[in-house]
Amino acid sequence: MIRAQDEEYIFPANAEETIIVSGMLGDTIVRIGERRAWIESSPCDNKTCVASGFVSKHGQWAACLPNNVLLLIHGAINKEEENVDTIVW
Repeated sequence: MIRAQDEEYIFPANAEETIIVSGMLGDTIVRIGERRAWIESSPCDNKTCVASGFVSKHGQWAACLPNNVLLLIHGAINKEEENVDTIVW
């Protein structure tokens, strides 16, 4: 799931997407691919969100707090493969 201001996006974990999310400071670019997601770039000063790397398991998240963008992995875990059902931000 991706959340920013009043918007919310939900994608399946097997999606291959590049999403431009408008936040308070400007655009944050979120990428989904190979059953993981990450913040590729954001207009914040310190880029902690970019440095946080990949998220791929239920409950993991990355956020650009200055830009008010949240990337969250949500869904049931497949115990055999430890994969998730959806990627949300």
